[in-house]
Amino acid sequence: MAQSDGVTGKGLSSPWLAGANLIDKLLDTNHPCHKVLTEELTDDPEHGHLAEQFGGVRKKVNFKKAAKSVLNGLKFIKTDCAAAQGLASLKARIRQPEEVKGYLPPEWHNLSISRKSYVYRLLSYDVLKAWDYDSLELSVACGENPLLFLGWAIICAPHAQRAMAASLGLEKPDIKDEDVYEFVDEFRMTPESCCNFLRLAENDYNPNPYHNNIHAADVTQTVFSLLQMGADKYSTAPLEIFTLLFAAVCHDQGHPGTNNAFECNTRSDLSIIYNDSSVLENMHSARAFRLLTHQADESNANFLAGMQATQRDAFRVIFTKAIMWTDMSLHFAKLAQLKAILSSAGPDAPVEKFYINIEGRSIPLVLLIVLHIADISNPAKPSPIFVEWCDRLLNEGFAQGDKEKKRALPVSPMCDREATNRSDSQLGFIKYIVRPSFVLLSDLVPRVVNEILPIIQDNLNYWNEQKMADEEAAAEVEEKVDS
Repeated sequence: MAQSDGVTGKGLSSPWLAGANLIDKLLDTNHPCHKVLTEELTDDPEHGHLAEQFGGVRKKVNFKKAAKSVLNGLKFIKTDCAAAQGLASLKARIRQPEEVKGYLPPEWHNLSISRKSYVYRLLSYDVLKAWDYDSLELSVACGENPLLFLGWAIICAPHAQRAMAASLGLEKPDIKDEDVYEFVDEFRMTPESCCNFLRLAENDYNPNPYHNNIHAADVTQTVFSLLQMGADKYSTAPLEIFTLLFAAVCHDQGHPGTNNAFECNTRSDLSIIYNDSSVLENMHSARAFRLLTHQADESNANFLAGMQATQRDAFRVIFTKAIMWTDMSLHFAKLAQLKAILSSAGPDAPVEKFYINIEGRSIPLVLLIVLHIADISNPAKPSPIFVEWCDRLLNEGFAQGDKEKKRALPVSPMCDREATNRSDSQLGFIKYIVRPSFVLLSDLVPRVVNEILPIIQDNLNYWNEQKMADEEAAAEVEEKVDS
């Protein structure tokens, strides 16, 4: 009788036995999941709150619960969604006419010639792939529509780049075919419908200091960069990558500028609607699909119109799960899940080993992890990008802390403007959350070792120097007071 591998559900005959076996593996003291959430972190008086925020635990981790959380939401049932995914690769698909592919959004025509040239350079395919890409610079250059422009340039490549070049009277850009995903032809999607949806999504972001349309553009570009570094090899269908990029676009849609804890503690309408469970993530996903179902047709924004029904169903499942996995409280459990697969199968295992079954669908685990890591990637970006995003996040958190104080609620970690130390907040976040995430990813995407990890170390050094400078300044003030 066939047995499941406990992860993919293949050959499954006894799902509960498979689940029990996986729990046994996770409870093994030698299992790598025990190295994800360390005692050092849970006992750290300054940074222990990260265990609660990213792991849902307060002090020492309960690995029995952690193992169950790894299994939570997984359905160990035999499934085959190859038919849905395979439809995207049919060679007989209808190709879009060239005049349709050459669409330019109205926002492009509103730019001056010099701005068009500037934006064209920022949206060239090679520049978009770079790890040091600055979405803040793009926002200023394009008239504060970075999500529309960047999403169009990535999802509609190479046609977006060719259309811009033609508009400027330049030669067609040289883009290698093997680097391009060709979603326009793959899914019979018109660039116009894509841009119309991107515009609706961008307008649904609030002008928060951090969780805004620029952050959405930044995460989308970061996902694209990681895919181009090699993460895309852990996908077996173009539909999965296509969906992941749109999930990045929409992952914080409608963000109120407060976190899940605030929503639950205030008994907000959102917390009531979503029963205190991944409140914001549920809301982001729902708002995106509300646009698709209620506004897309009337705005010519239904970019899924050219797909088969089975493809649209697969898109919805992957899209919603990818956004749900950006819930920071699931961080340690999800990393433990990936470490478990790496420990048992190794980084060179067949791609299918890195798939999990959720709601009868085969979901690429690595792609879900990539979106989550992209969402916390600011401290891994070079200077001055990481400093700007740090200050934006702290300012947004301080605004929440002020609201919590007014309501006599517990002030969330890193949200008290009078008690939060800027450098300490970043040192803990990088040491316990960001760096371990990228170290794990480097097992799958080797380019991370040379292209990202050194930047993280540089940024750690920067914040250590800032901390020393802060301490010296504080000592001087104290000395003056004493004298």
